[in-house]
Amino acid sequence: MKERLQKYAKFLVVDCLKVKKGQPLLVVGITDIADFMNLVKEEATKIGATVYFQMIDKRALRDLYLTSTYEECIQSPLLDRHLYNEIALQNGAFLSLTSPIFHLYDGVDMGLLAKLSNYMESQITEFRKKQEEGSLAWCIAGVANSSWAKELNLDEEALWNQILDICLIHERSPILAWNAYFDKLTSRCQMLNDASISSLHYTSTNGTDITFALPEQYVFQNAKDTDYIVNMPSLEIFTTPLRDGVNGIVYSTKPLFHNGVEIEDFFLRFEKGKIVEYGAKKNEEMLKQIIETDEGSHFLGEVALVDFDSKINQSGLVFRDTLFDENASCHLAIGRGFPECFQGGKSKTLEELQKMGMNTSSKHVDFMVGSRDLKIVATLQNGEEMLIMENGNLVI
Repeated sequence: MKERLQKYAKFLVVDCLKVKKGQPLLVVGITDIADFMNLVKEEATKIGATVYFQMIDKRALRDLYLTSTYEECIQSPLLDRHLYNEIALQNGAFLSLTSPIFHLYDGVDMGLLAKLSNYMESQITEFRKKQEEGSLAWCIAGVANSSWAKELNLDEEALWNQILDICLIHERSPILAWNAYFDKLTSRCQMLNDASISSLHYTSTNGTDITFALPEQYVFQNAKDTDYIVNMPSLEIFTTPLRDGVNGIVYSTKPLFHNGVEIEDFFLRFEKGKIVEYGAKKNEEMLKQIIETDEGSHFLGEVALVDFDSKINQSGLVFRDTLFDENASCHLAIGRGFPECFQGGKSKTLEELQKMGMNTSSKHVDFMVGSRDLKIVATLQNGEEMLIMENGNLVI
């Protein structure tokens, strides 16, 4: 197992992020995965990179949240995120390691969690600016821990094996295997971009019946359309819908975890792009906190297509982590859109992108809507219809 973990660490540093000699690398993770973070540091140091850690102690955060006011919390060094901006300004690379710990924030006020999440986001403006410009190397990847494994009724080694297999670390050359897969995704993107789509209509027997208008200059992308692989794994193709062009109702098909809180069995109803009604069977208050963050969090920023028979879905696991679950089937995202999903978008100003139909927000929260019977029909700009997805799988 240690050899496979070293191979994974090297793959993330060398192939996903393409870290260079002398480049700063910020590795973000929780204290529980310090051993893997050190493996990443070893691989990056071999290249000659300078490695920094943003080590997050979630248990200390829990204790802080349970005993302190908002004003007291934001004075704590536990919430300090200045390294993001410092390293972004040095054109550094960023590796964010997702490794959920469950039920840790039970009993913490959800309103406080939401406010503190927004506060930490407000600290990393330079990082976000460069990220959205496409001028930063960044990647999100998963790391097993005992709490996560227990939640999935696995032991930690079994969870590691699932993660490593999904990320193709068993292949002799993982990057060659991923590049072959990304070539397939790029071909699908090209088909959709050439089709001149006006809108996408989703229907499913769970009640989903929703239409997404696309901007005239929309672009479908995948995670390898930059020089870096930004999510590992990444099985999606995605674009940004027209801000005011979403109408209908959509039902979630997997739980959403946000700020350590599980939101289950929820729906969103849209009129002219805006969420006008919502509900959840579990933790509706946290869903409300997401939607009520700012004006832009009442709108969508992403429409992503993933085969229901994806490698992740075939594992039979609901990973209870967005990185993996969003790559199991189709998903949407509340909040900000992507400049790269507009023709010439990376060179446009924010005002120009907004005029083109992009939503802006401090939030970008993915949630899953794919199902075995999801059907997607595109209406083209010439009025013709084109079947995109049937029985949960892309037919293009």
